[in-house]
Amino acid sequence: MKKLIYFIGIIGFLSSCNSNSKADTWSADQQDKWKNDCMELLLSNGVDKPVAADHCDCIFKKTSEKFTPEEAANITTEEERKIWNECDYVW
Repeated sequence: MKKLIYFIGIIGFLSSCNSNSKADTWSADQQDKWKNDCMELLLSNGVDKPVAADHCDCIFKKTSEKFTPEEAANITTEEERKIWNECDYVW
């Protein structure tokens, strides 16, 4: 049974490595700017700092997996809301 669980874990890991994530298209500066902008937005709307940080990390992860920085700058409000909702943030 342990071998089966180990094997399934390896398969899951390998399949995740072959994903179509666009996260590697983001530079460190682009990541930092995006996260800082997100934090400023949430903090200015009364969200506690630890909660804002969690939401911004989640939202950035999902955004960067789906979009390049250029694409993210032009996503629709509807698409942005979908991502935010995936991270349990309600507008």
